[in-house]
Amino acid sequence: MPSMPSLDTKVLQSKLLEAARRMKTERLWAYRPYPKQAEHHTKGKKYRKRLLMAGNQQGKTESGTAEDAFHLTGLYPEWWTGLRFGKPIRMWIGGNTATTVRDVLQRKLLGAQGELGTGWIPKTAIVHATPSRGVPGAYDFVTVSHVSGGTSVVIFKSYEQGQEKWQADSIDFLHFDEEPPPEIWTEGMARLTATDGSMQLTFTPLKGMSSVVREFYPNPKGEDMAVTRMGLKDALHIAPERHASILAQYPKHERDARTEGIPVLGSGAVFPVERSLIEVHPVPIQKHWKRIAGMDFGRGDHPTAGVCLAIDSDLDILYVVDTHRDTDPRMVIHADAMRRWLGVPVAWPKDGHSREPNEGQKIADVYRQKGLKMLPEHAQYTQESMPLAQDRSNMVSVEAGLFEMLTRMQDGRFKVFSTLDGWWEEFAMYHRVDGKIVKQLDDLMDATRYAVMARRFAAAVRQGNYPTRVAGYDPFNLPSARGFDRENVFSSREGRFH
Repeated sequence: MPSMPSLDTKVLQSKLLEAARRMKTERLWAYRPYPKQAEHHTKGKKYRKRLLMAGNQQGKTESGTAEDAFHLTGLYPEWWTGLRFGKPIRMWIGGNTATTVRDVLQRKLLGAQGELGTGWIPKTAIVHATPSRGVPGAYDFVTVSHVSGGTSVVIFKSYEQGQEKWQADSIDFLHFDEEPPPEIWTEGMARLTATDGSMQLTFTPLKGMSSVVREFYPNPKGEDMAVTRMGLKDALHIAPERHASILAQYPKHERDARTEGIPVLGSGAVFPVERSLIEVHPVPIQKHWKRIAGMDFGRGDHPTAGVCLAIDSDLDILYVVDTHRDTDPRMVIHADAMRRWLGVPVAWPKDGHSREPNEGQKIADVYRQKGLKMLPEHAQYTQESMPLAQDRSNMVSVEAGLFEMLTRMQDGRFKVFSTLDGWWEEFAMYHRVDGKIVKQLDDLMDATRYAVMARRFAAAVRQGNYPTRVAGYDPFNLPSARGFDRENVFSSREGRFH
């Protein structure tokens, strides 16, 4: 049997040095996105304008610049399912200042100062880099060889240059890293018109619900637009045990933006309660617990939303256990989705008495005919159940419903399953300006309020109304030793009952 060559042989040393060099100058091959980053990339195939809205240090710029390198070189990996360019392209990349463009964007794409070719763009693909005349160590533009032949060009710009520097050119791809001012956002879109080009934005929404954020969030304004939100739990390089200390280092009003990618709010939250006080991991739903659902009908740019509550009557605790939210205008889609709550009474708002244009019937009646157990009347309090005495002339009082929800949250009688990302997103965004509730991203909140108002109609649901099996869940392999009810268990993976 031949012996292993000595580690100090010149041949082996040469191979090791070459491997180290290639690891340093061909990093692009090692890029593997986290699920949320991959979602952002994939959306590029369908949507021309994409926003990856994430917290600080969660990898938004890392993934954005990796995608830039794929487009510039044409070196797409086998797993790539997003936008592709089959020819050399002209790209602009912009950030807040010339210094941050150099220290962040160019470092990730090209490498650290003095180490050109150690970033995402392989050293062998860099044809020429033109130094900046104004910022030491920076580059104005770089030419990159494309696998199809010819060269791509990437030009670096900053927002501090002003609107004029963002004019008079046509490009194929644009990357805004950090949120651009409105006038530069507009100029950026204009640069893509002639080429039918695409853009990506990667930033932390510290400016709140600005005009640029509102283009994408909570609901994209155009059919060619998409948003992906990334939070702490999606940044897999940050250990869960570090989450608490990361949260603690930011002011309360910035925590959602800096850790969850949720825009900073301009006024007070409707529910000024720490998430940890109402969040619980999914628990078994007992047979004798009653259930009530709430539904908010979609309109305009608002989706149709539904929420299902389970009520532990022994302790008087309301659990939000399942949700539905979809912008599809077809009522049958929502009815099919919420049919998993078959037999659960559904509370609905006053506008359910309105006629549905296509079917000519009351909206509530249409859903009733499609199999949902809609309550006979819209959600409202009675004289006895009204929590605010001064509102007893208004049995559909929004403030009364919010007051009851807040009171329950504060005294531990309102809990929400940790798996319901959509509900938590709205909870964080639900706020007032000048005392008035901002009617954006509030559909699940409204549906929850209707269910709370109508909880006196909650009913126990007979066994067998829920699916017995879903992906990843086997009802015949459930550990009964822990006291689970095999026929009536909530699966945190699928977000529904069984």
